[in-house]
Parts: sequence; C-alpha cells; structure tokens
Amino acid sequence: MSGGADAQIGFKSESTPGTLVVVDQFPPFVSEGLGQVINYLDTATISSRHTLSVTKQGTKEVGGSVSFELANVDFATLLTHMMGTVATSGSGPYEHVATPGDLEGKSMSWQVGRPDSSGTVRPFDYAGCKIGSWTISAEVGSIATMDLDLVGMTEATGGTLATASYDATWEPFVFTEASLTLAGTSIATVRSLSLTGTNAVERRVRLGSGTSKEPLQIGRRTYEGTVSMDFDDLTEYAKYVAGTQVALVALFDNGTDTLTITCNVQYTGETPVVGGQELLEQSLPFRALHATSDASAITLTLSNTETAAT
Repeated sequence: MSGGADAQIGFKSESTPGTLVVVDQFPPFVSEGLGQVINYLDTATISSRHTLSVTKQGTKEVGGSVSFELANVDFATLLTHMMGTVATSGSGPYEHVATPGDLEGKSMSWQVGRPDSSGTVRPFDYAGCKIGSWTISAEVGSIATMDLDLVGMTEATGGTLATASYDATWEPFVFTEASLTLAGTSIATVRSLSLTGTNAVERRVRLGSGTSKEPLQIGRRTYEGTVSMDFDDLTEYAKYVAGTQVALVALFDNGTDTLTITCNVQYTGETPVVGGQELLEQSLPFRALHATSDASAITLTLSNTETAAT
C-alpha cells in the first residue's frame, strides 16, 4: 500500500525541551496536521525592477493538530502535557490524577510516518512540542474523540522511522459509556458534551534564529465547554440566570478503565428557544472556575493499566 493506511504517529516526553528523542508510544489516530510554515521576508527596496529579486527566510512556525478517538490507553503521558501535573498511585489498575500545573520544562517529541507514492513511509520529526490546547468530545451515536493542538520548536526529515507497536488492550470510549452529573444529579438526557482546555502556550522566536525557543505559558489557562441536553425543566436555566457555580462530572467507563473529568463550572448561556416542531434542546456553555485551588477548577482522573505518566 502507499496510502494513508500505512501512516503512523508516535510521541515521547523529552528530557530537554527541543532535544529530539526516539518516540515509543504509538496511539492509533484519525488524522494529523503537523507541519512547518516558513515565513519569507521580502525586500521592500526600490531598484528599477517590476519583480521581486531578494527574499530571505524568517520565522519557522512548527505545530498543528492531531485527532484521536478517546481511548483507554496511550493517554497517561498525554495528561502530563495537557495539564502539567499528574500524581500516579495504585497498581492494576493505576490511577493518574491530573491537575493544572507548571508546563515549563515539559515537552514532547512527535514523529509522523507519512507514506509516499512508492509506499515508503517517510519520518517527519517534531521536537520541543507542547500541547497548546485540547478538546474532549462525546455525542450520541459516535465514538468519543480527543483533539490536540501542538506548538513545537523544530521539524526534521531524513531520520529513522521508529518501529511502531500498539497496545493490544487499546479501545475507544463510545457514547454509551459516557455519563454526566450536574450538582450531584445524574442527567439522563444529554445529547453531547465537549470540553476544551487552552494552555496559553506561545512560541518565542528571538534574534539569531527563525525557530522558537521553548514555548511558554503566557497568560491564564481556560477550560470551557458545552453540554447539550433536552430542555427538561428550568433547573439548569435557573442556575445560569443566578450565576450559580455547579459541580460537573463527566465519566467515561468501559467496565475496566475509566476517565473522570471533574469541574467546578459556571454557565455562560444560553436561553432555550423554539426553532421548529422538534423537542427543545438546552445548550449549556460553561467555563471552569477555581474555588480553592487550580485542581478545584478541573481534575482529570484516569484509571487504567498504564504504570506511569512519563
């Protein structure tokens, strides 16, 4: 074969941001958009010519998106880079509790194996990558998904393609394995749920190089999302009107492995409206707020067979 079915993707945490390491975790993935954008600087001088004669390379922006099905393994390490702090305990299953923490000094190497038209899989290596944002989503009739947006330092080609190996226990969470509680009450009429974490990570290109130094957090992180449910009564709408903060707990449970997302949220809108003859939908956009600590705003707890979030 010479199509995308031969592609592979892998990652590994780096010891030093920007120093490439051999990737060793290979999650099945849906699509990727990692790459390098080279910005050119064109001379603005006048020289009695009608066409451009001189241009030089400027900044080299490395990064892009990777889309996965939300799965039970190949996840613990990603949690470290999504959130910053992960505490692991237990044994078979292991429990990984992820909370907002410092991302400085934490980075990843990613490798994408892209098949060319001859069937040769060409490795593209990306060093110094941080997760700029992430989104976890679930909706009725679908497999749950996780999308990452990466901000990196360098791209390289011509290296060695890593040998991919896949965890035999890998399986995605589906909508029937998802549930939601609001203020301790189980909500049985949820249609969809999405949550996006934005880490406020920015590139740092400085004099002397077109590539970024270690990207760093510049600004406050945000955690925002939307719950879509049937318009059952005025309970949740009243909390929106009053500005009440609510405990939101989303659970993905396949019977063996679990992912629990616990947030303290405030609804940011909106009013349910009639758009036709169908059953009314209530959309509950929300944002996470801390009560006593960053962990009180959002905590992700993964219980699975992975021994560490390295």
